[in-house]
Amino acid sequence: MAALALDSHIAPPAIVLQVGESERPSARGGRLLPPGFLSTSGSQIVDAAGRSVRIASIGWNGTDSPPGAVLAGLWRVSYRTVLDSIVGGGFNTVRIPWTDAGLDARLNGYNDRLGWIHTSLNWDLVADPAPDANGHYRYVTTMQLFDKVVSYAGQIGLKVIFDHHNNEGTEQKNGLWFDLGPGSASRDGGVKGRVTAETFRQNWQRIARAFAGNATVIGFDLHNEPNGEKGRITWGDGGPTDIKAMCESVGSAIQSVNKDALIICPGPFFYAPPPPASGMDPKYAAPAGNLTAAGTNPVKLPIANKLVYTVHEYPDEVSDIARFGLAQSGTDYVDRMNRSWGYLVRDNIAPVWIGEMGSSLRTPADRDWAASLIGYMTGEYARQGGPAFGPGQQPISASWWLIGPSNDPPYGIQTEWGIGNYRPEQQDITDRMLMR
Repeated sequence: MAALALDSHIAPPAIVLQVGESERPSARGGRLLPPGFLSTSGSQIVDAAGRSVRIASIGWNGTDSPPGAVLAGLWRVSYRTVLDSIVGGGFNTVRIPWTDAGLDARLNGYNDRLGWIHTSLNWDLVADPAPDANGHYRYVTTMQLFDKVVSYAGQIGLKVIFDHHNNEGTEQKNGLWFDLGPGSASRDGGVKGRVTAETFRQNWQRIARAFAGNATVIGFDLHNEPNGEKGRITWGDGGPTDIKAMCESVGSAIQSVNKDALIICPGPFFYAPPPPASGMDPKYAAPAGNLTAAGTNPVKLPIANKLVYTVHEYPDEVSDIARFGLAQSGTDYVDRMNRSWGYLVRDNIAPVWIGEMGSSLRTPADRDWAASLIGYMTGEYARQGGPAFGPGQQPISASWWLIGPSNDPPYGIQTEWGIGNYRPEQQDITDRMLMR
């Protein structure tokens, strides 16, 4: 696509922030993660010295869309500015999505180059300084973009988690992590998919190998929002849609080429109780992710102290849980978190990272949700069976959704791209996510 013309209303290129290892220039109370890779100890995430840390991240969307899509905001500001704004907000990590189609665009019949980049502010994302006959620039590929982002994130002390978001650049209609082969009926409306379970595994190895030994990249979130309602996902039956088996197979493949990163395994979404044969507790719904079986039938990896589980917690504004009769605040909400995933932290079994949470916080119900969730994460509901945290321990790690402005719920944490412009009602919540 054609480069956008330079606009006088667009912010100038970002100035590199001089960030220390243990403090933020924004003085929001957040702290950067220590240098090096992370591991786990019981329900805590720890640094190389064994000290508990808290991943306080934010999502950056864009590369979860069809091939050619770039990280959001790069049509208006530089990628450095976006990363600086994440650090300025007090966060220590950014979660970045990828898709199989975007990673291997040429193999799938797509243009493998990105588009909609503000050339003047992102000149190093131009692959050829000479435009074509139509005045269009040729931009870098998705992987080359990721290389640039990781490099600059490392310079400012920000960590990165990569997230497999979908196969083809749109919502995964079958609820699975692949759309072709045994267990997958179709991609969408009978259209044959392109990504097998083996292709998915190999693509993860490709990303893991690309960043092996790079301590900026601390984790791999294996798949975004697997939906058990659609794909009949199971836990531990050994079939093609067994998510525990997927985490073990793909996690092992990643560890064979990258032994340092955290392997982040999702619980499948069930808005109604799962079938009795699912391997998960059939008595309860788990719309944030069903990890009821992970305590007694855990994911096992060759390098055991690298496993983190993940769920996504949203209010009805985003998750549409009210029509299922599910609470989004108060005692019933706490009980559901305890059953679905919180027990893993409470009983010191494994860490859980809330890979997405967010709300526009426009209504009392949204604000009640935020108060309940952030209180649960920080140990305020221990008397109701929630986790508690002792001296030297960190509360539950999480990732806010999302950086930048957005016109769709949940609205982004900023009103405009650039450094600053944070919505105070959202930052009141995200400030409580920061490492203490």
